[in-house]
Amino acid sequence: MPDAYLFDIGNVIITFDFSISARKIAAQSRVPAEELLALVTPLTIDLELGSISPDEFIAAASERIGYTGDPVYFRESFADIFELNLPMVSFIESLKAAGKPLYLLSNTNGIHVPFFEATYPVFSLFDGRIYSHEVGLMKPDPAIYEVVKSTLPLDPARTIYIDDMPANCEAGTAAGFLSIPYHAQRHEEFLAAVDLVTRDP
Repeated sequence: MPDAYLFDIGNVIITFDFSISARKIAAQSRVPAEELLALVTPLTIDLELGSISPDEFIAAASERIGYTGDPVYFRESFADIFELNLPMVSFIESLKAAGKPLYLLSNTNGIHVPFFEATYPVFSLFDGRIYSHEVGLMKPDPAIYEVVKSTLPLDPARTIYIDDMPANCEAGTAAGFLSIPYHAQRHEEFLAAVDLVTRDP
């Protein structure tokens, strides 16, 4: 019986759509939204690895796309791209009520984290978290799973790991976790998979 749960965030707890921010920022840039995304996306890797700060990211992205607006507006537009996945929130709340330890493992950044932690109360239910920009590693790098094992008080063999990316699930399995892939449009299939795992002795 698993005794802990490790959750990815994007497209698991909250869905996201970068085109929302692109359309807002493009209105004050020299490039259209589609081109903006292609130009800015490479910089987000550095942001999620923590190798550049949010301010450095905004400055570099603004220069690349010819953004002439307020940096604060850029930050707010880049942050506000999420929608809560209510079925998953209900699942998390039920686990918390049952006393299960809950943890987070996410490729994310210093712009998104303050936004979603302040906006969605579900994130207060978690007992610990590993964020890529804070440890300088990104999934599916095996090293980030070793950070999880050395930092969070869990036993991988008794921890269900939930992620929407197959490569991340494979890396989690290789690290000894009970990995279950997730798709927001197939939540009932996910619950059935969890039920199978939790029934095992």
